[in-house]
Amino acid sequence: MDEENINKFFNYSFPAHSALYHSVKGMIFTRDNLSYKVIKILPDRNDRNKKIMNPKRLKEKLFRTIMKMYNQRIDKYNLLLNKLSPKQKEDLEIEKIKLVSNMGNDEDDYSGQHMIYPRTFVCKKCGDLRILSKDEWSNFNPNKCRNPSCDGEYEQVSILMFCETCGKIEPLHYSCKEHGTKYLRLIRPQKDSLSTWKVVCQKCYEEGKKEPIDIFRFTCDHKDRYGQKISNKEDTKYKPLTIKEGGIFTPVVITSIDIPPIDSVKLEDLEYLLLGLDLNKFNQISERIKSEINLSKIKSYLRAYEDKNIKNTMFMTEPSLSSLSTEEKEKKWKKKWFIDVIEEEIEKLKRDYANVNLENLNDYFAIKGTFSDDDSKDSNITPYNRFLESINDATRRKMLEKNFESLKKSFGIENISYLSKINLISSTIGLIHGVNKFYEPGFVPHFSPIWKDDRKKEKIVSYSYPFETEGILIELDRIRVCNWLIDNGFLHDVEKPQNHGEATGILLKIKENTQEYTALKRLIHTLSHSLIKRASLYTGLDSDSCSELLFVNNAAILIYATSSINIGGFAFVFEHSLMEWFREIKLEVSECTFDPTCIFETGACFSCMYLPEYVCSEFNKDLDRDVFLGSKRYRVPYW
Repeated sequence: MDEENINKFFNYSFPAHSALYHSVKGMIFTRDNLSYKVIKILPDRNDRNKKIMNPKRLKEKLFRTIMKMYNQRIDKYNLLLNKLSPKQKEDLEIEKIKLVSNMGNDEDDYSGQHMIYPRTFVCKKCGDLRILSKDEWSNFNPNKCRNPSCDGEYEQVSILMFCETCGKIEPLHYSCKEHGTKYLRLIRPQKDSLSTWKVVCQKCYEEGKKEPIDIFRFTCDHKDRYGQKISNKEDTKYKPLTIKEGGIFTPVVITSIDIPPIDSVKLEDLEYLLLGLDLNKFNQISERIKSEINLSKIKSYLRAYEDKNIKNTMFMTEPSLSSLSTEEKEKKWKKKWFIDVIEEEIEKLKRDYANVNLENLNDYFAIKGTFSDDDSKDSNITPYNRFLESINDATRRKMLEKNFESLKKSFGIENISYLSKINLISSTIGLIHGVNKFYEPGFVPHFSPIWKDDRKKEKIVSYSYPFETEGILIELDRIRVCNWLIDNGFLHDVEKPQNHGEATGILLKIKENTQEYTALKRLIHTLSHSLIKRASLYTGLDSDSCSELLFVNNAAILIYATSSINIGGFAFVFEHSLMEWFREIKLEVSECTFDPTCIFETGACFSCMYLPEYVCSEFNKDLDRDVFLGSKRYRVPYW
């Protein structure tokens, strides 16, 4: 270990797309055989970030998730912490992280600060244990044991202690009542077996006063570092955790579409309005205007309806209308601009789809380009059939048309589209303390928001990174999805849909936390991971440079690039290698190194389906190759 460098400040850089998973206040990361703790994050002051178009919508979404996760933790473990309420939404501050200009060690350009943590070191030769205070740290020489008779050097003890009852995390510590930390010795008969570790005060041991004891026998008193009681439960024995990134703290990152606000339409009504367009609920307007109805036309009707000058002119220039009462005038005015139809259909949709995740649905509509005028010439979304129409070579076009139809039938795909420009925001909303046992049914993690003041626990911070990227939207055949759910016994008392509209209605009414929702999520999530794991063969992007968004009730997934270096990779695969990319994923799901154990137990593991936490949007939950194999948990496979 380099004595000169152990106290030196280094600028460790992370790519912007993964920084939120490493550079969060309180987060632990490892470099050069040492672990570090982030102690400060600097907000954006150099305007290198993109502008967030709709901060109000973002804040509502993030706070709702923070409140849900934090309150669930308090309820699950009966903690003595104050629960969050909707009124505290304004206490959430969204900060864009400061972006640095290069990946070098320019000490004038950094995004935050970190320190070596824990500051617990042991001599590799004699076991001398150093639990260093702030004053001792500045004079610590890692290359020279303080024991005069030992020529060993120190290494960091990469162990922390975690309380599964209250969620507290503490560095490994021990102190002799008589001699403090001066003569401590760590005994490690088997370095990799923590159960064999013992600690002793060497001075007391030589005097026959004390014997070596289990260093992990100590219990948590459930008090925070300010002495505040967290839980009334009995003291609990700490669980030792080996330090690795994501092993002590797991950052919770939410990625969403940045949708610009639309004047004249309330956000809630807009989402139902878009839902109505998708379900063809405004066909009666189309029949009356003799043309297709779209968002652009509805927005023009709403603007005209709210224009008082147009309204006054109409009722002043037409004598037959001047004698009408105020109520009758309003009724006629609404009918002129189809507002009566729009309002009636929106109210019906609110009743019929009250449990739909409108936020996720709205993101889906934004991805589909529904927010743009339908006649826009520079649309950012290109469905595959439109791409085929642009091919001048008739022979090649015919061949690709045939291949695409075969792909759709074989894989149960309704459509695939390329998106050249997507505005996304990734936001870190807090940290999960300890091991995230997402694989255990009913597990609730020890989630904590990022408090601006950890003692007062009032203001909350979310670090956000808005960025622009490209991606591919894959929409499954909704009729086939519904039939698959019915055939596997997940949907009851539901007739098989006869058309796209019926299938869409069935899927949209599926509620979260139901077996049918979980099955549908596993279907699209497993497909997403299969494609990402094979992405490097055709896109030029390795799986670490991709990520996903799941639109469960729409049976759709978005796979997008997180790295700005290789933008264009998805455009290439869309135009040249789409068929090959899909064919490869059948190999991905057919077998695993750990089969038959893997397929018998969950159908997914780190060897076949798992992806890094900054790639998977769901902590690798709800994955199962059997949705496509139909051999263990699904009697009818999707393929």
